[in-house]
Amino acid sequence: MFDGVIGRVPIYTDTFDVFGYELSFCSGEALGTGTKDSEDRWAETVRQAGRALDLKDLVGDNRAMLRVPFGVLSVCERLAWPKSQVVVSVPGDVLDDDTAVEAVSRLAEEGFTIALHNPTCDLTELRRAAGFVSICSLDARMLNGFKTHWTANHDRALHLLVRDVETPDQYDRFCKLGFDYYEGVFFERPRPLHSCDIPANRLAVLELLGRLHDPNVEIAEAEAIITRDLTLSYKLLRLVNSAFFGVAKRVDSIRRAVIFLGLQRIKNWASVILVNAVDYRPRELLVTAMVRARACELLAEQLKRPNTERYYIAGLFSLLDAIMDVPIGSILRHLNLDDSINEALLCGSGPIGEILRAVIAFERAEPGELHGCRFEPGVPARVYLESIRWATDARKLLEAA
Repeated sequence: MFDGVIGRVPIYTDTFDVFGYELSFCSGEALGTGTKDSEDRWAETVRQAGRALDLKDLVGDNRAMLRVPFGVLSVCERLAWPKSQVVVSVPGDVLDDDTAVEAVSRLAEEGFTIALHNPTCDLTELRRAAGFVSICSLDARMLNGFKTHWTANHDRALHLLVRDVETPDQYDRFCKLGFDYYEGVFFERPRPLHSCDIPANRLAVLELLGRLHDPNVEIAEAEAIITRDLTLSYKLLRLVNSAFFGVAKRVDSIRRAVIFLGLQRIKNWASVILVNAVDYRPRELLVTAMVRARACELLAEQLKRPNTERYYIAGLFSLLDAIMDVPIGSILRHLNLDDSINEALLCGSGPIGEILRAVIAFERAEPGELHGCRFEPGVPARVYLESIRWATDARKLLEAA
């Protein structure tokens, strides 16, 4: 049993596709104390994760980036995961140490991709001194006026990753500078609106979601709402009849779908379809939202909380502002959600907010946020991994539909 947590944060290409995920690790002991792991304990947690977990479950066919301290580089050599999928990110100052250079060069020869984080030299010198480096990663907050000229004439075999992109202005600036990969909370936030009006296509989706999630909606009314939208009802029936749901006999109407799955599950899946129909980038946002939805629901079940469907909706809608490019306060004015969900989405408070905050802490493997949550050993990792698998399968279904 793996009793720690593995977090994952998407790394996007300049076309908003997923290049891979940066994985972060937190031991079970750190969860108990709420403190960061020492280097040695971190390395042991990585070894345990490599033995216990399939990398494909975490990142699919994408890359997995591990930020590895120089003192524990040897953990990579004993890692059970496919070397061709792993990007080893090392501190930039390792180039000042001949022993470190030799160790990192050896990892490159073994098949790992090497990323250098915040190098102390410029990019031209970096290519001369360390040709085994494939990615140069830089913190956005450290890219001052002196360093921005690095990107002008660098060797295109060296890919550039910028971390901690926090604002649209930062992202636009780094795009112009020619970065290849991007990571940061900017992608989870809406861009500022240029007017007070929500675009008509997004407003139509919000109004439909609002009618579906009205606490007073009856089965017949929900059925009518879905059936009137031909695209929604068609895609929903395709999903229900897929192998994912294990239907023994073909479901040929929304009414039968409600009988088979229950009204709340039909509303939940209808919501996923509606959100997926919005034209937004990056598309990975919906996957992250579905992971959160499923993880919130599973944790609520583990803790024997009532009304677990509310936890699901809070997780699913937690990135709706970024998907819609509309502030969450404006969105909630168009939805008829329970006050407990609104409280969680607006303030992260209340019982649902507590679970949502914990799931977001899973993504980043932050022990301080998880300390005191009273999860049984192994529950965080098991719930998060199961949610990733579920969301991955759900995305394939949506693409097929």
